[in-house]
Amino acid sequence: MSSLSSADAPPTLSEWVDGRLRSAILSGELVAGEKLRSEHLAAQWGVSPTPLREAFQRLAGEGMVVIEPQRGARVAAIDAREAAEHYELRLLLDPKALRSSMANASDEWRAEVTASYARLVQPHPTIPDYLHAHRAFHLVLLEGCSNRQLFRTVAQLHDHTQRFQVVGSGGPRRGNPAAEHAELHDAVMAGDSRRATTVLSAHLRATLDAVLAQVK
Repeated sequence: MSSLSSADAPPTLSEWVDGRLRSAILSGELVAGEKLRSEHLAAQWGVSPTPLREAFQRLAGEGMVVIEPQRGARVAAIDAREAAEHYELRLLLDPKALRSSMANASDEWRAEVTASYARLVQPHPTIPDYLHAHRAFHLVLLEGCSNRQLFRTVAQLHDHTQRFQVVGSGGPRRGNPAAEHAELHDAVMAGDSRRATTVLSAHLRATLDAVLAQVK
């Protein structure tokens, strides 16, 4: 699982800008459809416009940013069809990745799952802080998946759906996310992959329903 590697090294300026922009989009700090002005963001974040323009291009490749000739860059819009398509993929792939991860369970992985769950349930001063802990919990559950391409795909899908979660959080949601996270953690710790995948799928469907209620 976690080990010292190049991923633990301090980020380069390009990596920092990419991460900052990604975080701003995923947390809703930069809202869907908002125009991205490199000079403004550069002044706000204390960097030059060049790495920001490069980050626009990278995130455009992931569908989070749209770049139009003569009109510049903007945060990609959110619509119901896009949300449904992304969650449809997660409903197929997340349970598969979780089953694989649980089949490869180690004491180290179980400790990481419990630690990430503890961070999730502690008080969070801001929505971005909660979203960061939420992402970490869901991804560590899948981290032991033997198919690394599957894990990378699910991680990217999670980033996209996090944008939708910000929108969906503004309205009512069926079920109790905190209780669902607790049940998911308990099922994983018990090694009950059938219950864990059932809880995970229900959690994703309830979140999608909340998003669709807010997105037209």
